[in-house]
Amino acid sequence: MNMNIFAPILIILFIVIMISMFMFKIMKKTVNKKGKYSYGNRVHWIVAGYISLLLICGMVVTFSSAKNRADFKTINIDELDKESAALDNAAVAGKIDTVDKKYIEKKWSFDYQDQKLNVVLVNGEFLNTKIFVERKKTNDHKIEAISYRTRSSVNEMDISKRINPTRLELAEGTLSLRNPKKTTLEFSVFNHVFAVNQFTGGDSLFSHHSSFYDGQSILYMRIPKDLELIDKSDLNIQYVK
Repeated sequence: MNMNIFAPILIILFIVIMISMFMFKIMKKTVNKKGKYSYGNRVHWIVAGYISLLLICGMVVTFSSAKNRADFKTINIDELDKESAALDNAAVAGKIDTVDKKYIEKKWSFDYQDQKLNVVLVNGEFLNTKIFVERKKTNDHKIEAISYRTRSSVNEMDISKRINPTRLELAEGTLSLRNPKKTTLEFSVFNHVFAVNQFTGGDSLFSHHSSFYDGQSILYMRIPKDLELIDKSDLNIQYVK
């Protein structure tokens, strides 16, 4: 269990207890001779304590929220759309070498002597990756593959470095494709207390919505001139002319 999630709650609880104890001691001293509390002093300390609590909560939320975003760069969704379109267009046109190298996830190179190659998707999964194949002008008995991916985001935070590449393995005349290993990301959602939202008009915690943008993923392969690919998993392989 991640204790960092509960740290702000424990801090707030401690502060509330301390303020309550302080107010209790003050109010005991304001008892008049008839054994009744001074109404003015009581109201004064209640209001002061409540305002102090709101200010403290605001500082805790601001600090915790900023800390959560510290490791992630803010990203513009329109830029992501342009990146994805540019990568896809370059692959279709056979101009993949013009793509910025920062989008390269992984490279493979296999020596292969046979005339046929089976291509399969392991476990019948859905592969969220486009596959492009370019035939070389010679039979050099080498299969080259490059995995490209544009940036991904969660709530406009760049999570690209947390995304794993597509997996590829060549054995016994079969090229096996696997989806990337799953990545687990944990985010904390903070919201102003109800009393603050009354004045600011902010949304409640229950109305919060998260957004996810999955970058364009492309596997670009260069194969020997006369190698025959046999698609065993209906992967919709696109051949570059």
